[in-house]
Amino acid sequence: MLTTAPSRPLSWAAAFAFTAVLALPFPAAAQGQNLKDKFEPKAQASRDAKRTAGERALNDAIKDFYAKREFKPLWFENGALAPRGKALLAALAKADEHGISPITYGMPRLGERVAKASAKEREELELELTLVFLGYAGDIVSGTVSNPRRVGGTFRDAKRPDPKKLLEDAAAAPDMAKFLENLPPDTRRYKSMLAALAQYRELEKKGGWPRVDAGPTLKIGMRHPRVAQVKQRLLVTGELAAMQGEAELFDGALLLAVKKFQLRHGLLDDGNVGAGTIAEMNVSAKDRVEQLVINLERRRWLAGYLGDRYIYVNIADHDLKVVEKGKTVYTSRVVVGRPYHETPVFSSTMQYIELNPYWNVPYSIATQELLPVIKKVPGYLQSNDYLLLTRMGDNNSAINPAAVDWSQYGPGNFPFHIRQKPGPRNALGTAAFIFPNPHNVFIHDTPIRSIFNLEDRYFSHGCVRVQNPWNLAIFLLKDQDNGQWTEDKIRKVVETREQTRVNLKNPIPVHITYLTAWAEQDGTVHFRKDAYKRDGTLRTAMSKVAYAGAR
Repeated sequence: MLTTAPSRPLSWAAAFAFTAVLALPFPAAAQGQNLKDKFEPKAQASRDAKRTAGERALNDAIKDFYAKREFKPLWFENGALAPRGKALLAALAKADEHGISPITYGMPRLGERVAKASAKEREELELELTLVFLGYAGDIVSGTVSNPRRVGGTFRDAKRPDPKKLLEDAAAAPDMAKFLENLPPDTRRYKSMLAALAQYRELEKKGGWPRVDAGPTLKIGMRHPRVAQVKQRLLVTGELAAMQGEAELFDGALLLAVKKFQLRHGLLDDGNVGAGTIAEMNVSAKDRVEQLVINLERRRWLAGYLGDRYIYVNIADHDLKVVEKGKTVYTSRVVVGRPYHETPVFSSTMQYIELNPYWNVPYSIATQELLPVIKKVPGYLQSNDYLLLTRMGDNNSAINPAAVDWSQYGPGNFPFHIRQKPGPRNALGTAAFIFPNPHNVFIHDTPIRSIFNLEDRYFSHGCVRVQNPWNLAIFLLKDQDNGQWTEDKIRKVVETREQTRVNLKNPIPVHITYLTAWAEQDGTVHFRKDAYKRDGTLRTAMSKVAYAGAR
C-alpha cells in the first residue's frame, strides 16, 4: 500500500526546511517571544539569505496573512486548541481516506504534541500547523505530486493553490470541518472514489477474494470445478448476489454476473470466462486498493479543470463523454494513441469544428512512414490524394511528386510538406474537432471504422478518433445557427469536399485524462488496464514523499 508524503519543489514540505528556525526548534532565547517577533526584520533577513525565491515568497505570504490579523493565532485561542485547529487535526488523522498516509503530516505525533503543548510550545505549533494546513490543502486540491510534468511528459500540469488565499479562506470559514471536506472542487466524483477506496480496503482487510485457476474458456451450460471458483470470486465483489443451484454449473445467473464483471473491467462482455477475464479476476484486492490510491491522485490533478459543461476523454477507457451539470449527456467510443505514440493528458477548449479537413501530415510520419512507401510505390501520393508542398499549408506551393528524385531524401534532409486533401481517403475522415494545444492533438473522424469494435483501441499516433463524428458535431452545434446543423446539412457540406470551418458559439472545455480506476455515482467501481505503464511511474513519484518535519 502506498504511503505518500510531500517532497516537491516549493511545496509546503520544502517550507518546513526553510522555516526550521522560524517554526520548529527555535533557539532558547527566542522561545519566549510572541508570534509577531518570529517575523522580526533582522531575524527574517538572516533566514532569507538561505532561502530560494519561492521559499521567501511562501514565507512572505504567511507573514502577510498574520500581519493582517495583527498576529492573532489561527489555530489556538484562550490558551487551547481552537475548534478550527481541532478540525484540522481530525482531517489530518483521516488523510488515509484520501489515499495519503497521516504520517505525511506528522500524525499522530503532531496531535500528541498539540495536546501536551505549553504556552511557549503553542507559539511554535501555531506556525507548524499553518504549514501542515497548507500542505494538506494543497495536496487535496491538486495532488501530492505538485508538479506532475516532472514525473513524466504525459502527465497533466497541476497548479497548487495560492497559500495566502487558502489561509484567508480558512480563517473566514464558519465551519472548518466543512471547508476541509469541500476542498476537492469535483466533490461528487471525488467522493465516489473515496467510497470505492473504503470499500476495497474493507475487502482487502477481510482477505480479498479467491483465485480462479487457469484453464480452457468456461461458457454457459458447462460443468466444471473452476465454475465454482468463479462463483466464489464474484460473490465477494457483488456481481453474483448469492450461490444458488449447482455450484459447478455455469448457469444464467453466473452469465449475467460475468458480464457485469467484464463491463467493470473494460472487457468484451460476452459472458465467457477466458484468459483475459481470469487475469482480471486474479488481480489482488491489495493491488486494486493501490490502483484506487493512484487514481485518486490523478483525480486531484483534474479537480480544478472541470466545469458545468465539458468534453471528457479517458484514454484508458477509450471513451468520450459530454458532461453537463454533472450528468453525462453524450457518449462515444474513441481510438487513442498506441503505447509508443501515447495520447497526452491535458486540458484545452474546443473552438471550432472543421468539415472536410485537410490533413497536414506531421514531419515524423511523413519521413518515417510515408517516405519509404513513396520511394517504393510510384504515384503513391497522387493515388491517395496527397499534395507535396514546398510551404506548409499552402496549396499554391504544390509540386509534382513525379518530378522529384526521391532517392536523395531521407528523414534528415526532407524539405517538403505533405498534405492530404479532403475526401474518402483522408486520414481525418470527414470532421475534425479543434482545441488548440501544444501537442497538436485533436478529435477527428477516421475512414477505418472496424477498429471501434475492438476491446483495446490503441491505434492512433496520439490524436483521438471518435466513432460517430457527425453525431458529436450535431450535438455540439444543436443550440446555434437556428438548429440548421442536421445530419442532412452535414452530409451536403461533406459532399462538396470543400474545407468548411464552423465556429462554436459556445466553446467547450476538453479534458483528456488517464484513469485506470474510477467510481460511478451509483457506486459501481471500474478498473482498466494500464496500457501506457503510467501507474508504476506515478507510484514511484508518490512513494518518494516524506514528512519534512521529521527530517
